[in-house]
Amino acid sequence: MLIEAFGHTDVGRRREGNEDNYLCLDLSSREALLPRPLFLLAVADGVGGHAGGAAASGLAVETLQDAVLGRLKEPGPGGPDLAKLLAEAFAAANARIFAAAAADSSLAGMGTTLVAALVADDRTTIANVGDSRAYLIREKELRQVTLDHSWAAEQARLNVLTEDEIRCSPFKSMITRSLGFAESVAADTFEIVLLPGDYLLLCTDGLSGAVPGPELLKIVRRRKSPEKICRRMIERANHYGGRDNITQVVASVRDDGRRPPLLTTDTVRIRRAVSG
Repeated sequence: MLIEAFGHTDVGRRREGNEDNYLCLDLSSREALLPRPLFLLAVADGVGGHAGGAAASGLAVETLQDAVLGRLKEPGPGGPDLAKLLAEAFAAANARIFAAAAADSSLAGMGTTLVAALVADDRTTIANVGDSRAYLIREKELRQVTLDHSWAAEQARLNVLTEDEIRCSPFKSMITRSLGFAESVAADTFEIVLLPGDYLLLCTDGLSGAVPGPELLKIVRRRKSPEKICRRMIERANHYGGRDNITQVVASVRDDGRRPPLLTTDTVRIRRAVSG
């Protein structure tokens, strides 16, 4: 498989500062015990005011990077379990943010969402906390892989309130799980088998909450380059008002001609939540 990835962030049109952060790292040239190509992708959306939100999302992606790189350098047959690795990295990020908030009163109450993917050859492991999302784009379908940890999403899944009741609720924007708010947090993990022609999209709600899903799909299908896709998505989110910071990472998958074709069976599997 050939992987191409690009990440981009924009402050939007309503916010003075940017509380989002992202990672788009090609680890293929580093010493790692995983199949190549190997990418680490992530986006984080900080909460708790500009100073706290930016600090929390920055600590999240920094700790994620350090934890993943540290484990990949450890010797061992077959390399680490990627789902366990991401869960441990999320737990480390949560502990670091929680401790930073406890040590500095100006950062009290800060937290962040985080969605991350380790793309190792044709296998991708994804973990998330909060309402930043991972999508799989395959042919004419845009599929949300992750589940939002938000009041609105949980009410919709329970099917006890109408869409209008959810939309009018004062709790509609409340997230129910994030890094840094408590001493421990549960990260959901997912596994995907990638096929040639697939795209992965990781994004904050500044994009997913602004641009309709069918339009996101159209952008991907019309622009094959991850960089062009990212820039067009930001343009459209700002067109719809740019009410929040806008951040996304896009990865495309192409066939390198060296592997037999994969079966087009259901390739998204939800693993149990792992406490950190």
